[in-house]
This record gives sequence, structure tokens and C-alpha cells, in this order.
Amino acid sequence: MVGNQYDIVAKFYDNVIGRSDESVSYIINKILKYNKSAKSVLELGCGTGNNLDELSKDFIVSGIDLSHKMLKIAKKKIPGGKFYNNDIRNFSLNSKFDVIICMYDTINHLTLFNDWKRIFLNVYTHLNQNGLFIFDINTIYRLETISRVSPLLHKFDTNYLIIDVKKITKNIFNWNLKVFENKTGNNFSLYETNIRESGFEIDKIREELTKQYQIKCVEDESSKKLSVKSERVYFVCKKSKKF
Repeated sequence: MVGNQYDIVAKFYDNVIGRSDESVSYIINKILKYNKSAKSVLELGCGTGNNLDELSKDFIVSGIDLSHKMLKIAKKKIPGGKFYNNDIRNFSLNSKFDVIICMYDTINHLTLFNDWKRIFLNVYTHLNQNGLFIFDINTIYRLETISRVSPLLHKFDTNYLIIDVKKITKNIFNWNLKVFENKTGNNFSLYETNIRESGFEIDKIREELTKQYQIKCVEDESSKKLSVKSERVYFVCKKSKKF
């Protein structure tokens, strides 16, 4: 399970990933544009709660994640938030939300497109009328590119992270993460995990979304027009009355 895999590296996550002010700004801008009366936000795969920490200044926030250790960190950051240890494919909450987000290529962690379809439908049932679904993906182009230049070395504090991405099938890639924690001097402890991601064609994703949503925009991370070399793509969808 993905949650257990992230448990292994949870305590390093914030130091390696840090905050993404650009992602939060993007989310807020789209909420103001397409649902400015929104008051509640649910994040799927919220991790350590970096996005929700920022969004909690303006919204009532909730988060779902499979990793117990990631959620433990999130709860400390946001005492007023609601958090659920659950699978984003089949969660069932007694609440609906104005906005549901799924960021940092979380949905790519599901290697079957049928699971993506399950999420699209489940999100729909948990959105209020005119609710927004905002998520991003790693494109196949990005996954291919990273796999070609792997392994990648990243130093944080006195520790090291090695990322080695390998292509397994046409659209599935394995991310091998090794964290070397510097205990004392040159004495390191190794934390290793493997996380798989899948990529699917933009048109295939768009076609499935149109069954339940009005697609407001599909754009790359720089808000430019999509190209064959787009690496991270954002989808902004509004709950459709027709479904």
C-alpha cells in the first residue's frame, strides 16, 4: 500500500519537499475564479498537510491519507482540521465539500485507470453543487524524462536522498527512494522505499472527466497551453448538474 511506503520516509518529507506556495496560489486563484463562495476544502493524499496548512487561513480544511505517520505530522500543523486515514479510491464521509484537491501527482500513484475513474466518481459524490475538483498529474513525458536522467541525488541538511526512477511497463514507473540519514559524522542510516506511478494520455483523462464535470481548464504548471513536452498538468473541473 502506498501509505505504508510513505510511512518509511514521512519524517523527512517536509525537509525534502518543503512548501509549494505556487500550488497553493494556483488553488486559491482557481477557487476565486470559479467558486468564490467556497468555504470548505478536502485534500486527497494530503500527506503532511503543507497545502492545508496554508489553506486553513481562509477555509475549513480536511484531509485524507493512507500514511499514519504523514497524518500525524499534519494533525500537529493543523489542530483545527479534520483528518481521515483512508483510501482515496473508496472513502465515504458524512460531509460534502466546496472544493476537493489532489495535488503533487498523488493520483499518479494509482496504476490502474479504473482507479482514477473511481476517484472521479467518488469526488463527485462528495462535492457540493458547483463544487470544484482540482488536481495535477505527472505526464508520461515527465515520467519518461525523469527515468532517463535517473538516478538523482539531493542533499538536505546533512542527509542525502537518491531518487531512481525506472520504467516498468508502457505507462508504469517505479520510484526507488533511498534516504541516508546522517546520525553522527559519517555514520548513516538507510531508509528505502519503492513507490509506483502511472501516466495516462491527457485526452483519455479529459474524456472520462466530461462524464461528470464541466472542465474549466486543463493547463501545464506555468499556465501555458499544453504541449507534447508539458510535464505537470493541472485539471480544474466543476461539478456538473447533468450527471
